[in-house]
Amino acid sequence: MSTATMVTHEFGYVRKVMTRNPQALFFTIGLPLLYLFIFVTVFGKYYEHLAGQPGTLKVSTVLVASVMVIGVVSAAFQFLAGTLVNDREAGILKRLRSAPVPTATFLSGYLINSILTSALLAALVATLGRVVYGVPLPSAHILAAAVTVLVGAFACCALAFAITVPIRKATTATALVPAITLTLFFLSGNFFSLEAAPAGLRAVANVFPVRHFYQAMVTAFNPHVTGSGLALEHLGILALWGVAGLALAAWKFRWTPAGDE
Repeated sequence: MSTATMVTHEFGYVRKVMTRNPQALFFTIGLPLLYLFIFVTVFGKYYEHLAGQPGTLKVSTVLVASVMVIGVVSAAFQFLAGTLVNDREAGILKRLRSAPVPTATFLSGYLINSILTSALLAALVATLGRVVYGVPLPSAHILAAAVTVLVGAFACCALAFAITVPIRKATTATALVPAITLTLFFLSGNFFSLEAAPAGLRAVANVFPVRHFYQAMVTAFNPHVTGSGLALEHLGILALWGVAGLALAAWKFRWTPAGDE
């Protein structure tokens, strides 16, 4: 069996796990789209000025960029982390690890599914934003938006592997991982602007990768930004988080259930 065939098989397995789990589908795909509908419907007609962004932006523009980030984080971090912990505690990773299949081959199935789902969800949100809410992505910034999605997906996937290290039970992952993502969404300004928040809270938010992912995506959607629309500083910090997560995962990632230790 060729490597390509094995990778396709592993991707198909993870895809089936996702599509056959209504709860996973809702939290990964349905919830970001629900956020888009609710928040743009309620707040989309207003305008605001964001620190570090030129010009005044319609809130619908900010929210479409924000929900794209939420979708990528949901697919590449929340779903992936939960799936990895569930498969580890069920003994699936242990069996795969002992099989005569290269580690990179079966892990690629998880990664391809997460990145592909992230890209498709981001494209869906951008399309709905344009068609339903009249939020265009500046043509000069299309590459910037694509790069931002890919860098964000890479960082989230790496951090998903890393977050499995301290989580020892599948039931813990089910509650903890969504709690982490939801907290970071609020802290990073994905739902409500942080302009009026205390300076200390904004400083804390700037430590975490979701804030930088959000700011880079807003920059790509901002029609007042000249040039490519790439927020290199924010993308650099986001990539560093990904590298750090990858390093921790390579060092401490566990293949066996907690009960086997």
